Amino acid sequence: MIEIVPYELKYQAGIDLMMQEIAKEFSEPIMSGQKSNSVTFPHKYWVAVYEGQVIGTIAFIIIKHEYGILKKMMLKKEFRGAIHNVAKQLLQTAIDESRKCQLKYVYLGTMSQFKAAQSFYCKHGFEQIAEKELPSSFLKNPIDTLFYRLSLKLISKI
Repeated sequence: MIEIVPYELKYQAGIDLMMQEIAKEFSEPIMSGQKSNSVTFPHKYWVAVYEGQVIGTIAFIIIKHEYGILKKMMLKKEFRGAIHNVAKQLLQTAIDESRKCQLKYVYLGTMSQFKAAQSFYCKHGFEQIAEKELPSSFLKNPIDTLFYRLSLKLISKI
């Protein structure tokens, strides 16, 4: 059974291994090269676990109690798609948390090579926006080139 659990340090080695595996799937870099201590640690961070193995992550940062930013949404290749529905479970976890915080919008940045992720976000109510439409306090990853926004007023459940 797949579980979505809050991040604990004990999962970090599994996350690092998963990220190395995912990075091999793409010709372009998927990590900015920033050291982890120079990045804002998310307010909420969840891990998808299957039989004790990390298979996915999603994180959520709240900015000024106004909006949220999705970060670190990653899945092992063999757990992507509708068969396991892990991406949807992870996203729903973050959306539920953003509703608890009474936020109106959720934003995210992604890279052009993540075609399946872009399709997934659009399927679940996100709309692509221009970089200039991002809030001024948006925490941008330097390698993100595409940006999306979800209006929580417009959706009930994903």
